[in-house]
Amino acid sequence: MRVNFSIFAIFTLLVCLSVTSQSQRRPGRLPVSFRSEQQVQNSHAPTTTFAFGMIDYPNSPQTVAQGINKKGEIVGSWGAEINNYAQGLPAYGFSLKGSTFKKIVYPSAPITVPFGVSSSGEIVGYYSLDPEDESGHGFTLIGKTFATVDYAGAQYTELLGLNKGGQILAQACFSGEYYCRTYLFQKGTFSSQILYPGSAGSPAWGINDAGEVVGYYSDDGATYHGYTYSGGTFTNLDYPGAVDTYLYGINNSGQIVGAWGDATFDKWGNEITHGFLLDNGTLTSFDLPYAGIDSVLPYAVNDSGVIVGQTIDANDMFLGFEATTGN
Repeated sequence: MRVNFSIFAIFTLLVCLSVTSQSQRRPGRLPVSFRSEQQVQNSHAPTTTFAFGMIDYPNSPQTVAQGINKKGEIVGSWGAEINNYAQGLPAYGFSLKGSTFKKIVYPSAPITVPFGVSSSGEIVGYYSLDPEDESGHGFTLIGKTFATVDYAGAQYTELLGLNKGGQILAQACFSGEYYCRTYLFQKGTFSSQILYPGSAGSPAWGINDAGEVVGYYSDDGATYHGYTYSGGTFTNLDYPGAVDTYLYGINNSGQIVGAWGDATFDKWGNEITHGFLLDNGTLTSFDLPYAGIDSVLPYAVNDSGVIVGQTIDANDMFLGFEATTGN
């Protein structure tokens, strides 16, 4: 169920994707005119306030919220071991409308992980029928009908986000490759790879209706930077003073959510991250104000400014959150 709280702060989210993909290192463990890096760094006064609520799938010890559309429908995953689903442990999907949860399971699949939901209610994600061999497939779900999407030759494929124009962000992961490859999938066709210049890999997580994409990349295999991609042009975006920056979601107003790390780690050796919102050139960092939370990863923001994501507590357990913004 959801319980709402008001506060003046906030923080970020992420769920372990596949073994090599989503996060080559787990953060926290792993048409808008974009401002230049210097302009963003000079305009990050904390003027935005937040009201928080937790998202907890009934009777499940762990929940992750990963997508939200303009109508407020939320999708995500739940299960006892969702942080390890890529290693073959069960994870199931859900959609949440108002206070009503609906279970999402690809037929006969022990793992179903929805990542995004469009304004029309189409859902995209990942499923596996035999996770022990680290294989898996992308899926679309329209109404009650699933369709499988695979990139030819990939060990597994994940669909991470979509827009009303039918563009879907896809990651194709190949055996023996450290980074997964990112593409746009539309009308049965994959685009050329989206690859930040000079990087080995640049996972993309969010896309809006204008086709603007956000993600992150590494040029040294150790430090991560956020980026935006629009009209064939990449723009770097780093949170001021951060060691690592990860961008996850973008809405049609150009608001972006992501996470940043400050070189601190939890007892498990995982990077502790904080969430942030970029709104009209202003960066606002946030952490959830609840005891026991080490990290937060915001994954998506809708056109009303509602943010969803995941928290990670001191026991390495996940719980979803929802945040609404105000000024």
